[in-house]
Order: sequence, then structure tokens, then C-alpha cells
Amino acid sequence: MRFVAIALVTLLLLPIPPTPAQTWQKVQERQYLRIGVKDNTPPLGWRDQQGNWQGLEIDIARELALELLGDRNAVQFVPLSNRERISALPQLDMVIAQMTVTPNRQRLVDFSLPYYTDSTIVIARRSLTRTDLKGILVLKGSTAIAVLQERFPQVPTIGIDSYQQGITALQQNSNFGLAGDLTILSPWLQQNPDYSQLGGRLSFHSLAIALPKGLDSAELRQRVRQVINKWRSNGWLAQRHRAWGLP
Repeated sequence: MRFVAIALVTLLLLPIPPTPAQTWQKVQERQYLRIGVKDNTPPLGWRDQQGNWQGLEIDIARELALELLGDRNAVQFVPLSNRERISALPQLDMVIAQMTVTPNRQRLVDFSLPYYTDSTIVIARRSLTRTDLKGILVLKGSTAIAVLQERFPQVPTIGIDSYQQGITALQQNSNFGLAGDLTILSPWLQQNPDYSQLGGRLSFHSLAIALPKGLDSAELRQRVRQVINKWRSNGWLAQRHRAWGLP
């Protein structure tokens, strides 16, 4: 009994570890959001020649800052590559960077309600048919790879690091196609009439805001989900889709 009593006293004397601050509490204290975005994927997110941020995802980030903090400018944009989007999330409040909701990603991060439904297409020279294809360029690690292997089993996929690299390779190789999101490739097609969409849409996928898992971020996640739900109901998201010419 004496041993138990000593042990209890010892436990009572140990310092109690501080409760980690909630993410929403940190946001309120700093009075701005830290959001990972893309800086090279119009019309979703990019910087123009003057360095100004543009795009649907930039609008979403700014409007979230207005809804949550009362100031559209209360946001710090952190440009991310595709490979950095999940690994950088612990240092950010959220990522709004062309993130497709997938089961694998849902094990690592939480997602808001979708803010857009995109689709995968393949583009190529107008004179090209499916049987002419010698290769399909696609972003490394893209969810489109599995779809391409199913729809074009005889055509090898060729990994690229960016859409710009893919477009350059497409123009240099007349028998190649380029797979990617309709939102990204459609504006380029409009400016390059020698190329067209090869066949129909291959798949559909939802884009959503990625947020950290864990109890610390629970309140921020809930607030973001409520805002997205509001925008889906009042038509704000649909209006921004039209404003950026999204299909």
C-alpha cells in the first residue's frame, strides 16, 4: 500500500504536458490562413506576368479568408508541386491545389466537400487516331495512369513532371498524346486548333480542399466544410466556375 501511495504522489508531482493549440486557435491568433496552392495551372491557380495570383482555387482561398477571418487578403499562398501537396500539409492550414479525392489520399488527409468535378481526357494532333498513338504523356503519379492502362492497353504511358513539359513533348512528337484534366487542357486546345480531344472523357474525379487529420484540426475542418456547403447551395461556386470558363 505504501508503494502505491508513493507512486500516486509521484504521478501527481509530474508536470502535466500542455494541450496542443487547436489549428483554428492558431489561425485566429495569427489572423491569416496559410494555404498551399498551384502557381502554374490556369485556370485553377497561377501567377500572371505581373506576379498576381489568379484562378478558381485562388478565389476559393480568398473567399475562405473572408468567410473565416473577415478579410479576403488574410491569406498567405504557398506554391506547391504535385509531389509536395501532402508532405507540406502539416506546415499549412490546408491545401487547395488541384487535389483529387482518392481512397489512398483519404487515409493520409481529410477532404472538404468537392468544389469542382473534373474529367480526364487525351489530346493529340487532329490527324491522329487511337491506332496511331505511340505513347501517352501523363503526369507522374497521376490517378489517370490506371485509367489509361485500361483504355489504351497497347499504348505505353510516359511520365512527365509538368503540363508544360508534356505540351512541349507533344509538339515535338507527332504520334504522342497527352493525358490530363479537362480544366487544364481545354484552354490550350482553344488556342491550338491543330490539336483536338481524342475520344470522349475517360473518367471523372472530384477536386476538394485537403486538411490535416487529427483532433487539433477538427474545428477548422468543420468550418471549412460548412463554408463549402454554403457555396454549393447559394450558387457562389457555380458562378466562379462560369467566370473562369470551366466546362
